[in-house]
Amino acid sequence: MAPLAPSFEEAVARVREALAERPSRPLEVPGFRRAGVLVPILARPEGPTLLFTRRTETVPHHKGEISFPGGGCEPRESALAAALREADEEVGLAPAGVEPLGALDDVPSIARYVVTPVVAAVPAPPPAFVPAEAEVSEPFELPLARLLDPSIRRAALWDPARLPATAAAALLAVRVPFEEVDAATGHWRVWSFHADPARVVWGLTARVLADLLDRAFRGDLPR
Repeated sequence: MAPLAPSFEEAVARVREALAERPSRPLEVPGFRRAGVLVPILARPEGPTLLFTRRTETVPHHKGEISFPGGGCEPRESALAAALREADEEVGLAPAGVEPLGALDDVPSIARYVVTPVVAAVPAPPPAFVPAEAEVSEPFELPLARLLDPSIRRAALWDPARLPATAAAALLAVRVPFEEVDAATGHWRVWSFHADPARVVWGLTARVLADLLDRAFRGDLPR
C-alpha cells in the first residue's frame, strides 16, 4: 500500500529541515556550464503536487523529455535566479509566488551542464500553467502521494560507454560518481518513476527526485 502523503505544510517543513541538515554539495566540472532547475512543491486542495514539464522536440537538448523547469545560467547569474527566471519563462510561474527552501546536491548532465536543483514551495499556485510554445509541450503535476508509492520507483543499469565521448572524459577526469555503480558490471544504476504510463520520470530528473524523496521523506519510504 502506498504511504499517505504529508500535507503541504508538513511537506514544506520536512524539506526545509532536511536541506538544512547539511549544505548542498557543490560540483565543478571543467568545460561544463552552470544551470539551475526549480523543484516546485505546489499546494493543491487534494494534497501537495510536484510540477514537471515535457520538453518540445525543438529544444537543443533533451528533446521530448520530462524535466523540472529550469535552464542554463546567464553570466553572473546564480542557480536560484536562473531557476526562477526559467520557471517564469517556461510555464508562467511568477517568482513572487515562490518560496525557495534550499538546494539539493549539484548533478552533472550529459549535455555538459552542472545542474543545481532548487526546491521551492508554492503556497498559492495558479489553477493552470501556460507553456512557452518553443520550449515546453506540456506542464503537468504529479501528486506527492503517488511519487512516494514504492511500486512506481524502479532502477535499471545503464552502460556509461553510451555517454558522448567528451562528456564521459570530463566526468572521468574529475571522478564524478554520476550514478551508483554496479560492482559486477561497472554500469550505473539509474532511477525512474512510473507514476503515469505516458509520463515516466527518468534520467537526471529522476535522480533529483530520488534525492529529494530520500532525504526529506525517508521515514515514508521502504528501506
